[in-house]
Amino acid sequence: MGTIRTRHFIRKLFLGLVIWAIALLYFFPILYMFLSGFKTEAQAVMPAIFFKPTLSTYKKVLSDPTMHQYLRNSLFQVFFGTVISLALGIPAAFALVFGRLKKRDSAGKYYLWFITTILLPPVAVLIPLFTWYQQFRLINTPFGVLAAYVGFHIPIVVWMVHSFFSDLPKEIFEAAEIDGCTKFQRMTRIAIPLARTGIISAGLLVAVFIWNEFFLGFNLTGNPTATLPVYMSRFREQQGQFVAQLCASSTI
Repeated sequence: MGTIRTRHFIRKLFLGLVIWAIALLYFFPILYMFLSGFKTEAQAVMPAIFFKPTLSTYKKVLSDPTMHQYLRNSLFQVFFGTVISLALGIPAAFALVFGRLKKRDSAGKYYLWFITTILLPPVAVLIPLFTWYQQFRLINTPFGVLAAYVGFHIPIVVWMVHSFFSDLPKEIFEAAEIDGCTKFQRMTRIAIPLARTGIISAGLLVAVFIWNEFFLGFNLTGNPTATLPVYMSRFREQQGQFVAQLCASSTI
């Protein structure tokens, strides 16, 4: 009996060590980035785990007024981009699941169209988008890049919320319709509360995507309206790459 317990303990210990090793392996780049923010530029050039930490790099990054401006731009895009994407994507997903279209197979085709647009890379539409933005003077405006973010992320909201709405029993909505509930009431009072976890997940995913987005922000904005990823790309200059400042700003 003692031998079996010993083997069981050893096996659990071995599996635990393996899991911790894999977790540390995946977490190591984030840990190294965090530690490099406490280095000077000279220390960051030479990879090392043990060093004398300093706050000078963080002070330099946080004292830069341009970073505060870029941070405000990113928060603006994340907040309004997420809210507008949810406000437009949720009714679209509800209409595809519970709506009554003229053609029976139209809902499936529209849903497939939303799904396929998720696979469209931004670089494929950059030239026509840039030309259109130039014509309507939307380059270097916060609402111009916001419109692009909303357009690219509404399909993600529709895709995720559609799957949650599809799992809801349609008998509830049929009973609500008999009781006199309008389509808007069925969506706001029944569908959204029941699928709130999926809606929150979709909102978080869209917020993360917009927060990390670089390509559109780099090509459609200028200094006054650029976001944090564009700001961090400036630490690669002709004089060299400022690794410590890049890691500090990335950590922040």
